[in-house]
Amino acid sequence: MKLVVFALAGLALLQLDGVGGQVSGAHVPWLVLPEIDGRVSGNDAAEFSNLPDSVQSMVIHIPAGGPHINYGTIHTKVNTESADIATKSASGAGGFELKVDLTAAGGFRFQPGRNSVELEYQDQFGRQKYFNFLIDFQSGPASRGIIPETVNRPPEKRAAKLYAVVIGISRYDQFGSSIGNLKFADKDAMGFLDFLKSPSGGGLSDDSVTVLLNEQATTQNVRHALFTFLTAAQPQDTVVIYIAGHGAPDPHDPRNLYLLTADSKPDDMGGTAFPMWQMQDVFERVLKAKRVITIADTCHSFGFSGVRNGDKGQGGNNLINQYMQHYAAKGSRAVITASDISEPSFEDTQWGEGHGVFTYFLLKGLKGEADRNHDGIVTAGELFAYLRGVVPEATGGKQNPRAMEGLASALPVSILRGVPTTGHPKAAVGHGIAQ
Repeated sequence: MKLVVFALAGLALLQLDGVGGQVSGAHVPWLVLPEIDGRVSGNDAAEFSNLPDSVQSMVIHIPAGGPHINYGTIHTKVNTESADIATKSASGAGGFELKVDLTAAGGFRFQPGRNSVELEYQDQFGRQKYFNFLIDFQSGPASRGIIPETVNRPPEKRAAKLYAVVIGISRYDQFGSSIGNLKFADKDAMGFLDFLKSPSGGGLSDDSVTVLLNEQATTQNVRHALFTFLTAAQPQDTVVIYIAGHGAPDPHDPRNLYLLTADSKPDDMGGTAFPMWQMQDVFERVLKAKRVITIADTCHSFGFSGVRNGDKGQGGNNLINQYMQHYAAKGSRAVITASDISEPSFEDTQWGEGHGVFTYFLLKGLKGEADRNHDGIVTAGELFAYLRGVVPEATGGKQNPRAMEGLASALPVSILRGVPTTGHPKAAVGHGIAQ
């Protein structure tokens, strides 16, 4: 089974000071990398010039002075994977010390580019505490999203029927929410829908797509589209999911991550937004199709915290891109995100008179610019190689597309109309993603 997932962009950060049981000041945990004498505070980030392989352990310090900690509730994660099995703890007058062996139990080794570490625990009163740490090993843009260079492999065969869900939310204020509006998310969604309806994109028919724009994209409608409409797709078919809008951690419990729908409320995320763990259910329990292309361009600015593009905010690091990758990469699936962990995704009129930068270049790549070997077929590997170059260049290195190992790089995502191909006679007349 091969599923291609394009998860675009960084999702919104919330301001968490004073909510969600966060600890401030002297009681904030910190993380130490002993081999390179590195340190990063909770809900903060640090960059290092060292190679990630030079780091084999880390130590998390939870300082004393606050409420006592319930020992059994301490949990750690490295790049979304539970590292409890590799963690040894000790307590003393200075607090708790958690030593994590990154080489244990099959390995939790850091990778080039950005990495996340998460810490959660409860105090004696049952109050939840959560912190994350962003560790960036800077070795150039090429370190972000490394995949095997297999763009010259023969493209795989196409699937049968094409199904799609296309969601674009620019206006969040129509239901009285304080979530900040976007400028071009709905336009991005319509641009991608137009591509899917073109011969190169698959000639998508109206009865095989659910389109939800702005006020139509309520949580109920999104849930119906993902959990009901997509059940029609069979194993031999291709499914495309495109989501453009906001996403954020719950300000009251930042462990929980959400896609923000048109009727989401910041003070009731659990009741009004779409939980990321339900996206995992979509990938693992709903979709029967062997080929799934998911494009989630889910943060252009920083939601309703008042923070804007390029600013960091006060609530810690944005891990939603990473969890989208994690959920979508099960089995033989693969993920491309529009930005690295905790990076914003930019939108502006300079790109196609109004687009998100990633979707702007995504469409240009699908229309031919990503066809590296000029065979008339744009594969997933070619598309990522193209985006990994042009998006950082257009944003001064502030936005870096990323893919995980295992990308189904030979899977065709666009067949260019009128371009002769070898061994694919139907490609010359443009049969797109599915034929």
